[in-house]
Amino acid sequence: MRRPAHAPIMSSGGAPVNSYLLMITFRVWFCEIAVSGLNYFILMKRVYEPRVGVLRAHRIGMTMRIIYIFPFAYVLVRVADVDTVPEMLLAGTFWLALVLAFEWVGSLILRRPVHEILEGWHVENGYMWPYVLAAYFLSPLIVGLLLNGG
Repeated sequence: MRRPAHAPIMSSGGAPVNSYLLMITFRVWFCEIAVSGLNYFILMKRVYEPRVGVLRAHRIGMTMRIIYIFPFAYVLVRVADVDTVPEMLLAGTFWLALVLAFEWVGSLILRRPVHEILEGWHVENGYMWPYVLAAYFLSPLIVGLLLNGG
């Protein structure tokens, strides 16, 4: 299935940007963020935390998130017909930017203090947020390379 022809968006350097790929990436992010909301607000906060504590609940929830990011990346790569490494990296970069924007803007709207937002970044304390972000960035590349045979 080839992607429909669209007028390319031009980057500041004059190179075309795949607007269809960005649109599909946005849609995949939107669906995935809903699943992540269920993972965080229901599973992590109401199921895991009371039973195993905050840190272990974070680890379980973030591990689950890393795992379910890859099926979403599969959908992204298949639907957007991503077949080149630059497209895979563009999708991963855009997905990562959407996640970071959502997390920061959403947290600031909810008036969470910055030190609380940054808590998950401390891998030295056992938190896994940077690994989740790496999964967002790298999953389209990994899935794309596996599907396209390297």
